[in-house]
Amino acid sequence: MSHPASSRSSISSSPAESESTTLLPPSTATHAHSNPHPHPHTPTHGHVRKSSISARSVSGRSVAGSVRNYGAVSGRPGPSEQVPRVSKLGQRRILTTFPLQATFFILTLLTFAALVLSLILLLNTVFDFSVKFLPYRGSGFTEFWVSLIGAWIGLGGVLFFSHPSYLFFLTTLITFLLHIPIIFLVLLSPSLKRAHVPLILIPLVVTASTLIFTLLSNFLVRRAKKRESMRISRMLTDAAGRERANEEATARALVGIQGKGFWGRIVGFLGGVVGLIAGLTGLILVLLLLIDLSISAYDGSLPLPSSFSTLVKVQPSTSQWPINIHLACTSSNSSLPTIVYTSSSGVPGSIALLPTPIPPANEDAENPGRWLFDLQEQGKVGRVCTWDKPGYGFSDVLSNADLGGITDSLWQALDNSGVIKESEKGLMLVGEGYGGLVSRIFAARHPETVHSFLHLDAQTASTYFSDPSTSQFLSRITSRLFPSLLTPLSLNRLPSVLLRRSTSLSRILASSRPTPSTVRLNEKLRKARLQETMGNQSRTSLSFRTLLESGYKYPSTKPAIILSSKNRMTKDESWSEGQRVLAEEVTSEEGLVDWLQIEDVDHFVCEGSGKQVCEHSIKKLLRK
Repeated sequence: MSHPASSRSSISSSPAESESTTLLPPSTATHAHSNPHPHPHTPTHGHVRKSSISARSVSGRSVAGSVRNYGAVSGRPGPSEQVPRVSKLGQRRILTTFPLQATFFILTLLTFAALVLSLILLLNTVFDFSVKFLPYRGSGFTEFWVSLIGAWIGLGGVLFFSHPSYLFFLTTLITFLLHIPIIFLVLLSPSLKRAHVPLILIPLVVTASTLIFTLLSNFLVRRAKKRESMRISRMLTDAAGRERANEEATARALVGIQGKGFWGRIVGFLGGVVGLIAGLTGLILVLLLLIDLSISAYDGSLPLPSSFSTLVKVQPSTSQWPINIHLACTSSNSSLPTIVYTSSSGVPGSIALLPTPIPPANEDAENPGRWLFDLQEQGKVGRVCTWDKPGYGFSDVLSNADLGGITDSLWQALDNSGVIKESEKGLMLVGEGYGGLVSRIFAARHPETVHSFLHLDAQTASTYFSDPSTSQFLSRITSRLFPSLLTPLSLNRLPSVLLRRSTSLSRILASSRPTPSTVRLNEKLRKARLQETMGNQSRTSLSFRTLLESGYKYPSTKPAIILSSKNRMTKDESWSEGQRVLAEEVTSEEGLVDWLQIEDVDHFVCEGSGKQVCEHSIKKLLRK
C-alpha cells in the first residue's frame, strides 16, 4: 500500500497543477514539511473523505491538488491539506456552458440584424424600398427608431454579457414592456394602422426578440455567477470551516468572490454606470415614441376640414398600392371652368379651406389659396377645388413621390370623384411655386381637359432641379434629414401639446406658411419634403425626366398668365431667368395673356397688395 504523502505528491504533479492556484500566500506553505511522515496509526478516514471533495470541480470540471498546510496543527494534517484548489479560469468557465453560449450567439445575431435593419430603414426614409407585399403609407421615421432601439440595447447586452448589471436589466425590462402599448396603438388606431402596418411589425418583432434575449442573457449570467460563488463558498467552508471561524471570508477574498480591490471596484462601478446610461437611453427613446404615437392616434380621429372634403382612393402607375388623396371641391357651376389649385412645396392645399389661420400663426396672416374660396363664396367664380399632395395634410404618403406620380394622383382623384366629367368648360390650373410644375405635367398628359393656366411665381426646371455640390448635399442632410428623423421623438410635438400652442388640425395641416413654420409637427410632411428635396430634385431624377418629356406635349397655346415676384427676380438672377423662360418659351406667344411682375410681395404673390392682381387675373382668364 502506498504512503499517503506519496499519494498526494503524485496528485499534485498531475497536469491539472498548471491550472490551479493555492488559497494561501507562499509563506504558509513552509510548514508543509513540519510533519512529512505522519504516525502510521494516525486515522486516515478524514483524509479519505476530503479526497473525495478534492475531486469535485469548482468550475464545472475536476481539478486535482490541494492547498498545503492551511490551518495545520502540529502533529496532524490541517484541514487545508484536503481543501480543493481553485482553477485560474474559475468563474470564467460558467460562460462556456451551452445555454449561455447559445444565448450569446442568438443575441449577437439579433443585434446584427437590428443594425442592418436600422441602416435599411434610414435609407428608406429618402429612397423608398417598399415592395408590393408591404403596403406602407407612413414616413418610415418611427420604424427606424424602433429598430435602432433594438440595436442599441442588443449592443449593450453583448458588451456587458459577462458583467451583467441589474440596473441595465431593469431598464431593459421596462423598455420591453413599453413595446406592448405601442403594438396595441398601431393595431387598434385606424390612422396608425393604415400608415404603419405591416412594415412596422418587422422592426417591432426584431427589437422585441433582441430585448428578450438581452434580458435572458443578463438573468442567466447573474444566476450562474451566483451559483458558482455559492458553490465555491460551500466547498471551502466544508473543508476548512472547522478550524477557523473566519476561513470562509478569507477564502472568498482569495478566489475573488469578495474584496475585488480598489481598481476592481472602480471598474465595476463604471460598468454599472455605463449599463445604466445605455438602458436609460433606450427607455427614454421608446417612451418618446409611445407619446408621439399616442398624439398621432388622437389627431387621426379628427374629421375632414370641410363639408365638401372627401378621401379619394388612387393608385398612380409608380405606386405599388393605392393611397387616399384628400380632395375638396365646392358646388358645381357648369357654365364656368373648374379652378384646381395646387399649393406650393411645404404647404397643404387644405389650408385654403380655412377662413382664418390656425395656431400658432398670427390672426392677420393669410392662408395660401384662401382668396380663391373667397371669390367662390362671392359668386365670382365657379367650382373651386383644392387638394393635399401625397404626404401633405390628410393625404397618404406616396412611395417615391416623383412629379409624375403626384400628377397622376391629382388626375385620378379628379376623375374618380366625377369632377372631370362635370367640368364642361375644362379646368383652370392654378399652380403656386412647386404647384406650377405639377400643373405643367398635368396639362401635358391631359391637354384636352385644360381651359387655362395661372402660374403664381411658379418653379421651373432651371430653378428647381440642380445637381448639388458636396457641401450643398451635406447641408441638405443636416437641414432636412436629421431634423426629419427626430420628428417621431415628439421633441417638438409634445411641448406644443403641453403648452397648447397647437391643435390637432394645426398638427395635421402643418405648414411652412403662414409663419411661424409648423412643418416640424408632422412627420408625413417631413417625409414628403425630404422626397422632394433629396429624392427628386436632381437632374438625374425621374421627376426631371418627366418634366422634360412633358415639354413636347405641353399645350403652350392655352391661355396663361404668369405672375412673378419682382423682389425675388431682382435678388436672384436664376429665378428671374426661370420666370422669363416660363413666360416666353414654355408659353407660346399665342397663349400668353399677361406676364406681371408684382412689386412689394414675396414668393407668395397673392398676399397683401398682390391679392387684387391675382383676383383680376382670374377674371381675365374666365373671359377667354
